[in-house]
Amino acid sequence: MISGSVIRSFVLLLIFACFVVPTARAAEVEKLMAAMAAVKHRVVSYKEEKQMEMLEESLHSEGRLEYIAPDKLIRSVMKPVEMRYIIDSRQLIIDKGGKLQVRSLENLPLVRVFVESFRSVLAGDLDTLNKYYSITFSGDPPAWKLILQPKDKKLAVYVKKLELSGTGDDIQLYVVEDSNGDLTRMQFYPFDSKVNE
Repeated sequence: MISGSVIRSFVLLLIFACFVVPTARAAEVEKLMAAMAAVKHRVVSYKEEKQMEMLEESLHSEGRLEYIAPDKLIRSVMKPVEMRYIIDSRQLIIDKGGKLQVRSLENLPLVRVFVESFRSVLAGDLDTLNKYYSITFSGDPPAWKLILQPKDKKLAVYVKKLELSGTGDDIQLYVVEDSNGDLTRMQFYPFDSKVNE
């Protein structure tokens, strides 16, 4: 017969084990965010594929993405049509052939949350990520993967999850899975390696 103290010890060990793994993962997330925060400027090439239920074929685009700390993203689309999106914490500027459109992110809450997810990872801003998403971390450093699931029910109607993966302080893949099954995959490469061949 097993004594009550042995059972209590076993239960305490199980409880302790349940808290050790998340704490270890939290430490890895914090380390990753610190490495991201150390990079104040980065430029990468990207290739994007959008699979949408209402379209028979995927949509493709290519270009350059630039991040300037603390909150500026510049997405320069080279193909199929040249245009630029300049985004900071307050606004989105769309530049299509010199014609500018300025939109407040206050009026685009879904765009703001997407921008914040990506910008927050690049900036190493764990507080903002935790504000908007439940975070799951996996991988064996230096390789890593973050799965972000929206906490806001209004956003969750549109977005099932966001996945970012990479090595060290480099994001190599950004995947957005919409609640309706649509999928956006954005692969990142060192600038000038693939997009500008």
